[in-house]
Amino acid sequence: MATSAQHPHLIMNLQDLKLWHMMGPEPIRAMNGNSQRQKLSAYDEDATLAIDTLLSLSTSNGRVGTTGMCLGGHLAYRCALDQRISAAVCYFATGKFRDPSLSSLTTSVTIFPDIHSHSLGEGQNDDSLARAKDIKGELVMIFGKRDTHVPPAGRDLIRKTLHDAGVTFNFYEAAWAQHAFIRDELSKGRYDPALAGICFEMLLELFNRTLRSDLGPREGGQGEPEHEC
Repeated sequence: MATSAQHPHLIMNLQDLKLWHMMGPEPIRAMNGNSQRQKLSAYDEDATLAIDTLLSLSTSNGRVGTTGMCLGGHLAYRCALDQRISAAVCYFATGKFRDPSLSSLTTSVTIFPDIHSHSLGEGQNDDSLARAKDIKGELVMIFGKRDTHVPPAGRDLIRKTLHDAGVTFNFYEAAWAQHAFIRDELSKGRYDPALAGICFEMLLELFNRTLRSDLGPREGGQGEPEHEC
């Protein structure tokens, strides 16, 4: 997303699985989720180069946020492993590939590189959850409770891992939502416009608070919480 003097906060949008070089017409790497497998290091390299580019812009205030849906949600999470990321909003973080290496002439194999199953990238053995302690920004994790790609046990594992790692995060599960409930064209009967609006407001709240505004040190965030009414 381009920046300006009026909107100095910087956002990487990974929704469409593409990271475009901000300074030229050629993409850093076009990632087609349905046609090829990427090495985990390639995903991370793209994120690093994009963050480097955004922070080098004259309009940068030094804060970068990232967001994405589906595989883009998983990649937004991995971007947050870079400690320069101040905030990340991850919508139903998972992904979908048709892997040609596992396909025959008449069939194809679909793989879902979910965070909880450690299956992102070539070899399907990512360290996304194992590196949760590297996250220093604030996360918003959004799932539908009827999302079959990330079942209850998977969502519980993600939530527990982030909690145990001491990550600052918000975790929201929508009662009636299925996978990809925010997409209005590609998700057929799963699209929920009212819920999509609420989830977008979560993004705006987090990014306005952490990227655009300087509210100073947080009060009440240190030490044990008060056990009072």
